[in-house]
Amino acid sequence: MAQLKFIAHRGASYYAPENSLAAIQLAWELGADGAECDIQLTKDNQIVLWHDGNTERLTGQKLEVAKSDYSELIKFEIRLSPTNSTYFEGQHIPLLKDVLKATPKGQLLVIEIKCGNEIFPELQKVIKEYWKTGSIAFIGFNFETICMAKTNFPEVPCYYLSSSKEDVLKRIPDIKKNKLDGVDLNSKIIDQQLVDELQKANAEIWCWTVDAVDEAIRMKNLGIQTITTNRPTWLKEQM
Repeated sequence: MAQLKFIAHRGASYYAPENSLAAIQLAWELGADGAECDIQLTKDNQIVLWHDGNTERLTGQKLEVAKSDYSELIKFEIRLSPTNSTYFEGQHIPLLKDVLKATPKGQLLVIEIKCGNEIFPELQKVIKEYWKTGSIAFIGFNFETICMAKTNFPEVPCYYLSSSKEDVLKRIPDIKKNKLDGVDLNSKIIDQQLVDELQKANAEIWCWTVDAVDEAIRMKNLGIQTITTNRPTWLKEQM
């Protein structure tokens, strides 16, 4: 059986602000098997790492990402979470191109597309120009968008995100038809039946967001090989 892999959720977000360049780099430095991030398109067609539709939760100042220029967004400092180290104060919203430039050889960047198909013209340019080292994968909740990612980047692994077992079972024929590499699922919905059906379709199964050892063991016993977690190094040690 292939070795269990641990992907750092929004980077090493337990220690550094989520989706910051520091969090992504720290995930690799700490030995995570990959760093996951979220991307969105700004009003002036810049691709930024950001999870929410607006900036309020993490900066205290509210701007909608899709309706703002990057020159406005870059001014905001990302607040530290209660578990973050003060060493990482002063982080700002990064651009995907800067993260790709910083991705070392042998490292994996998992990119969740948080917006729709409008991102692809710019995403094609950024990937072509700045993805020089390391490997990438795309994930997304919007089925049409993740299928479009596979069409635009046939060489890049693409996984459909879902937290509904019924949804996944219904979509298995379309997952095969659109040549998606697999699914990335809320661990709570994964059971033996779902695993069996996806394996019949040769669909790889990833899961999220697992921070408890007993749930990670349950995933391993079901044959899941890639786990997204907020604490990749800790979980790997516990396992």
